[in-house]
Amino acid sequence: MKAVIFDLDGTLVDSAPDIAWGINRMLAGHQLPPQDTRVVEQFIGEGAAVLVAKVYAHLGERVDEDRVERDTAVYLDHYRSRPVAESRLYADGATALPALRRSGVRLGVCTNKLQSLAEVVLAHFGLRDCIEVVVGSDTTPYRKPHPAPLLHAIERLGVDVPDAVFIGDTAIDYECAVAAGVSCRIVDWGLGPGLNLPQRTRLRRFADLLPTSALPA
Repeated sequence: MKAVIFDLDGTLVDSAPDIAWGINRMLAGHQLPPQDTRVVEQFIGEGAAVLVAKVYAHLGERVDEDRVERDTAVYLDHYRSRPVAESRLYADGATALPALRRSGVRLGVCTNKLQSLAEVVLAHFGLRDCIEVVVGSDTTPYRKPHPAPLLHAIERLGVDVPDAVFIGDTAIDYECAVAAGVSCRIVDWGLGPGLNLPQRTRLRRFADLLPTSALPA
């Protein structure tokens, strides 16, 4: 393993509270009821426009594409104003990722969040310096589960596909990895259990990715 590429929301970072806050500010502009974080969380992962559309579908609101586009921009404006007020890192991300980088493993992020927002979140948690490549929903013409963003991240990291592993939390990440021919691990705290994956594909903590020689005594 020469490179590890991570999904962001739901894998590295629990960003659902801040995303839900932005969604609820957008809904308030239409006098619609706020949604619990757990409701919004299930719609995260396919990009901002899909998130907005799925929230409206959940509410039974019939909206056209133009409305979704306008309200996606409104949601993103709110979210940009406080993207990390309540977000937190999952598991041992704060220590394991720098340790992976020190061990010589190259690190990247492949997310359906806008690249600029992903970089803000990573910087807030002190991880931007050890993440060499950030590929967002606007970095390539495609979004996950299309394999192009993941393959683009691997190419920019300068490694071959067989030498990389992708870490995610949902079926979207798993399908992206399979389409790209990339090994995949699904974090225990994600939505991956619904995939009925073999236990060897599960990831309990990020330190389990460290080469044996880099593990503490």
